[in-house]
Amino acid sequence: MSNIRTALYCRVSTLEQATKGYSIGEQKEKLRHYAEAQGHTIAGIYSDEGFSGKDLMRPEMERLIADVSAGKIDVVLIYKLDRLSRHVKDVLELVELFEKYNVSLYSLKENLDLSSPFGRAALKMSATFSELERETIVERMEMGKHARAKSGKYSCPGKAPFGYKLNKETDRLDIVPEEADAICDMYAKYIEGYSFRKLYAYCKEKYPDIRFFSNSMCCKPVVERPLYAGYFMHRGELIKATNYEPIIPFETYLQAQEAVKRNTARRKHDNTPYILTGLIVCGKCGRAFCGKRRTHKDGADVKYSYTSYGCSARLKYNKDEHGSRPCENEIYPADELEKLVENSVLNFSFTDFVTPKATTGLIDKLLFENGELKKQKERMLDLYLSESIDKDTYAERFDELQKRIKKNLAVIENEKQTLASSPTVSIEFLKKRQREYPTASKKDKRHFLQQIIKQIVINGEKITINWNVK
Repeated sequence: MSNIRTALYCRVSTLEQATKGYSIGEQKEKLRHYAEAQGHTIAGIYSDEGFSGKDLMRPEMERLIADVSAGKIDVVLIYKLDRLSRHVKDVLELVELFEKYNVSLYSLKENLDLSSPFGRAALKMSATFSELERETIVERMEMGKHARAKSGKYSCPGKAPFGYKLNKETDRLDIVPEEADAICDMYAKYIEGYSFRKLYAYCKEKYPDIRFFSNSMCCKPVVERPLYAGYFMHRGELIKATNYEPIIPFETYLQAQEAVKRNTARRKHDNTPYILTGLIVCGKCGRAFCGKRRTHKDGADVKYSYTSYGCSARLKYNKDEHGSRPCENEIYPADELEKLVENSVLNFSFTDFVTPKATTGLIDKLLFENGELKKQKERMLDLYLSESIDKDTYAERFDELQKRIKKNLAVIENEKQTLASSPTVSIEFLKKRQREYPTASKKDKRHFLQQIIKQIVINGEKITINWNVK
């Protein structure tokens, strides 16, 4: 054995091993035989298995660079140039690093001699074609993913999502019944008013055999994904899936998203002392009332301070925002106004909800119809570009399709608004909350008031409560 210390570097991605047969074992065997035939001492074998050549962020590559920098290696031996990287820039950076520490690079497949100008030029050309090959593969894969998504086929990025299992024979996601039951339960409880942490505790206790419930926020992505309603996002577009069945109705998903919005807004006010926050509207100028601590003075001395509700255009008057004059609506001490509202709430007899219900399945139907209309628009464009139809025909049909899409979107938006104001709990549940109200925390009181009160309108001394219930 000579004293030339040679490092053997191997790399293979999962896809390459499956399609091209670039096994790690085969690379190691050929490199070892070559090094031994040359009489070199094998200083180390650096093997990155399952890593792509898109960058140099690989464990064994980083170890190789560290050993090169430490002066432990004289020659780096590779099976093929693209095993180092598929980017010209990365390959050239490695070559410069090797030259800096007097380390030679030899590629078994390309038989490159980097000591000559021709060898270095061949290196750049080879690396360039490797990069081109990678980019071509990526582009084809992206085109394939896009075509698959446009046809409504959801592709699992890794393992199948919770609630489903992948059936490779049929290329479909099959529902896992026990997990689907848990998902339906999660949506129902969240819409009812559970927080994500409370939902986690509930599910962990009720479904002890399901391993999914592993951390306090594991329910959040399930509640927020349209996948369980039969849709998935692709390039910012909501696409109806054709290779799996939904677990929940789309209306249930939308109600859950409304609950997410309400809970996000509610968390901003969790520490505020004002339980009527977000409910009061000024009857004079239409702006929202806000809470503010006020002081009562006797000359220069502060006698006492108190919290109050008043129009934001008066309590927080800003000339640029609110106009030339502040609003003149009444200012109410917080305890006085809250007591008045709470007495009305405690004495209210709930019989039913006053909000209309959305038409079941209509949003889902119209979203699917719009997807088909968009496909028709694309076909119209293809016909026009191939000169199968003239410009006027294309413009007329395109305009007709666009009008139908807009009309459907208007109906969808109206249905969403109806859903947003539709009841998410039962009257019996509200009656229970009403009985518990006197001993509830301020946070729970605020939540309950937001469930049953649509709006409180104050116009001078006149206070009108508009209810979500009747």
